[in-house]
Amino acid sequence: MNTNSDQSIDKIGIQLEYNALRSEILKRIELRQQIVALTLTLAGVFLSFALTVESVALIYPPLAMFLAFSWAQNDYRIRAMASYIRERLEGQPTGLGYETYTQLGRAERKNLGAWRFVVISHSGIFLVTQLMAVGIELSKSTPFSALEWVLSLIDVIAILIVVWITRQALQR
Repeated sequence: MNTNSDQSIDKIGIQLEYNALRSEILKRIELRQQIVALTLTLAGVFLSFALTVESVALIYPPLAMFLAFSWAQNDYRIRAMASYIRERLEGQPTGLGYETYTQLGRAERKNLGAWRFVVISHSGIFLVTQLMAVGIELSKSTPFSALEWVLSLIDVIAILIVVWITRQALQR
């Protein structure tokens, strides 16, 4: 038989878990923003050097790809924690409901929800800076060396992987 003190302890435990998960979500959102800021910083450094130094721009797209993977990993974990909160912690007895409320709002609108705008804007930063790097290298009038051809192939693969990452993030 459950007593009031047992129910109170359960509610406190749920509240503690909820607070810990929300705190981790906020940390991961902050980390995601830092990854985007780092991406823009690296793009600025590589693209400015690329104007004067041969082949430097071709190094940037694979780096951006790995940053995009890191961003996507945080995005995936944020969504997993939000789902866990919605499905396991929220409900009438606990009085918690923020994640459920936001999910219902997305379902009602049936259009691009806020998280999709985040995916599109951040993925756009990865993709546009990668394309800018390749474009800078292609705009140079000197013929490509064997190394530049290999780097260009790696760049195309990196860009396609970032497109794939974007599609995966949009489908969740």
